[in-house]
Parts: sequence; structure tokens; C-alpha cells
Amino acid sequence: MWLLLFSMFITGSLVGLVSSFFGVGACFIMVPAMIAFFESAFHVPPSLAPLIAFGTNMSVVVPTSLSGVLRHRRELKSKGLSFPTKHYLYFGIPVGIGSFIGALFAFTFFATHRATAGILLKGLFGIVCLIGAYRFMKAKPLPVSELNPPNVTKYSASGLFAAIFAHFIGIGGGIVYMPILNTLLKIPVHIAVPISLATMIIGSSVGAASFGILGYIDQIKHPQDYPPLSFGWFNLIAFLSLGIGSIIFAQIGPRLAHKTSPKKFKILLAIVYAYIGIRLIIRSIYQIQGLKPPIP
Repeated sequence: MWLLLFSMFITGSLVGLVSSFFGVGACFIMVPAMIAFFESAFHVPPSLAPLIAFGTNMSVVVPTSLSGVLRHRRELKSKGLSFPTKHYLYFGIPVGIGSFIGALFAFTFFATHRATAGILLKGLFGIVCLIGAYRFMKAKPLPVSELNPPNVTKYSASGLFAAIFAHFIGIGGGIVYMPILNTLLKIPVHIAVPISLATMIIGSSVGAASFGILGYIDQIKHPQDYPPLSFGWFNLIAFLSLGIGSIIFAQIGPRLAHKTSPKKFKILLAIVYAYIGIRLIIRSIYQIQGLKPPIP
């Protein structure tokens, strides 16, 4: 158990670094680690473990994103730039509404497909990642100075539907928000990253609370399937062991990000997204057939 907890702390540290660098929740690191933790340490059923991991992941995303966005604001200020508050609010507030709707859809889907819901959602998440990788490779890097005034309708609609989808598949949302902010809304990548992180504070707060409450309804019916210190699809043990390292290392990512050119940054994002997508799709195909996945 102590070795598992130490491994979770190291994983959390890596999550904080990657999350604040790329503007994503780094759930592709955190979720698999938590699934393995729940299944090996507490023998949680394979269909339920991803749901608890998704809910706990969103809870860790909140303090990690807050730590990262505060660091990004300092980096922007040092370059004579300010955080685009209007762009953030027009996109972020609808995300709060969409997060609850997405969590409600996820609960309904789980209730009707309890044996396979978590596995199917992982596969869907993988497909989205591959689309994101393609978009980053094709998109032309935008200079940091080029930031157009926000279109309220376009920003709000994008935030609402992005959050519904992100929280339906159980993620913090950054992997969905970043391609939308950068390619659809034409926000330069170095500004899109802090907006994405700040948006995840809103979306993941609502999503984590929704997953906890809705998951508790299932926990009442199947308490034997849940690990200790769980409240619905949230686990305190995993939250603390991941969260501490994540918050600390989220201060390092922004410094590295602002030293990376937009062109290189875009390619790195595409590589990360492609790896996540291929990994999750292959694992889902194998698990739905009851086979051991070839990719750890």
C-alpha cells in the first residue's frame, strides 16, 4: 500500500507538470494510474474503477489548474501581456452549465450500461484525442499578440457543448478545450493554455461535485464495490496522494511553456494527443473483449 501511495505521489507530480505546461488536465496519466490503484489495492470492478477515477481526477484538476493559471498569469505579465478576462468568462461560465449536463448524461449511461460504460467512455475519449492531434498538426501557429475580440455567441456555444462532451466522458476538459480555443476560436496557444486551465477550475468543480453526488446514488445500491473513503465517484485517498505533488509541480510547467516556440509547442501537443488516443482506443477494444491490453 505504501509503495502504491508513493507511486501515486510521483504520478501526481508528473500530472502537475504536464497539466500546467499543455493546459490540459493530464487525465491520460492520472486516470490510468487511479484505475490500476483501485483495481489492484481494493479490487474495484473494471467497469466501475474508471468512473471513480474520472470523478477523483476532476477533483485533483481544480487545485492543480489554479496553481498553474496563477503561474501563467505571472509569465504573461512579465512579457507585458494580461490575462484575457472577457475571453475567459464568455467561454468559462457556459462550461459550468455544460459540466453538470455532461455528468448527468454520464450517470444515465452508466445506469443503463453498468457492465461496459467505463470501457466504452475510454474508447470515445481516445477518438477525441486523435481528432485533437490532427487539428494541432494542421493548425497554423498564431502569434501571441494576435488576439481578436471575443464573439459572445460563438464562445458561449463552444464552452457549453465542449463541457457537455468532456464531462460525459469523465475528464477535466482541457484536452477538449485546447483545440477549440486554439483552432476554432483562434486564440494563440500560449494564451489558450491559461484560459483552458482557468476554465477547468469552473468545469471540474461542477463536474467533480456532480460525479460525487450522482455516483453516491449507485454507491448506496452497491456499497461493496467501492473502495474506502469514497463518496460516490470520488475517493479521498487517491485525491490526497495525487493532489499534493500535482499542485507543487504545476508551478514548473508554465515556465517551460513560455520558453517554447508556438510551432514546437503545437507539435508537442499533437504528439501527446496522438499517444493518448491510440493508447485508450487499443485498451478499450481489448477490454471490451475481456482480453488483457498490450499497452500498459
